[in-house]
Amino acid sequence: MLNLLIPFAIIILLIFSTTGLHAKMEKHVNDCLIITRCFFFILLTCQIIQLFLTWKTQLLVNLIWLIFSIVLFAFTANAFREKIVTFGNPRHSRLVFGGMIINLCLSLIVIFF
Repeated sequence: MLNLLIPFAIIILLIFSTTGLHAKMEKHVNDCLIITRCFFFILLTCQIIQLFLTWKTQLLVNLIWLIFSIVLFAFTANAFREKIVTFGNPRHSRLVFGGMIINLCLSLIVIFF
């Protein structure tokens, strides 16, 4: 169940962060920000649970993945802040999108290998 929830949460994060960072109305940006934060909480909780479940076998890989997800959360929050305060920064939007793709690839590697 946990192995299915993590890629699902990352795909939802990818969709809503991209939608929110390219939205024109502030209401849509705020709605996508709320959904993105909720799914980041779900993702980080699942990653911590998986870290404890695979403590002896995959500690280093799961720890790197968790740290990467926390840094990605900070980048996403900063990109949304810039989008709300100003018109946003396209470089940060591309950085968040690339980070989400890398996070999805890391999750698939950790789960299936």
